[in-house]
Amino acid sequence: MVIVKDASKKMPKLLRQFTLPLPTWANHMMSSAFLHQDALFLHGQDRALTHTGAYRTAQPVGATDSYSRAVLPTSADRGVMLFRSWMGKFAGGFVPFRGDTTMPPANNEVVFDVWNSHTKHCKYCLAALGRIRKVRALAFFLSATVATIRPKILGVVGSTAAALGLSGVGLVMSKLIKIFYWYEFSHAENH
Repeated sequence: MVIVKDASKKMPKLLRQFTLPLPTWANHMMSSAFLHQDALFLHGQDRALTHTGAYRTAQPVGATDSYSRAVLPTSADRGVMLFRSWMGKFAGGFVPFRGDTTMPPANNEVVFDVWNSHTKHCKYCLAALGRIRKVRALAFFLSATVATIRPKILGVVGSTAAALGLSGVGLVMSKLIKIFYWYEFSHAENH
């Protein structure tokens, strides 16, 4: 979630009432969950536009402009229209690119790779990942300790329940750790 803060580095008062006070790393992970929903679809659209030659930003002046036929009726599309107008006026209508304009297919490993696209560059997420790993290790260690040493104090049922609870915490931490490396979203499996 991207929220623009004011000069005091605080969220505007009106927005504060709609958001929970979450750590920065949690906001980053929630952003990944939101942004990856359409990542594979958008990559496919980029490839299709490039392959058919309809990608206007990579074509010189005089090429057919597929965007001139587009109907952009909402105010949210105004930015797109202004950018295209600016590009036509000041950039000759396209962004010159001298490299290979073919787009190789990107598999899911590239599109949904959170580690290389974000985590390894973010101090907040790296610190949180380190802390979560420590919590996971501690939870599994305590689970083993409770299961082997504490039956005399807690009883068999109590130590089994405590060990299972601590193992559950460790497993939840393992799931959370995976999100720092990889987050895949499939609309077909979103029930």
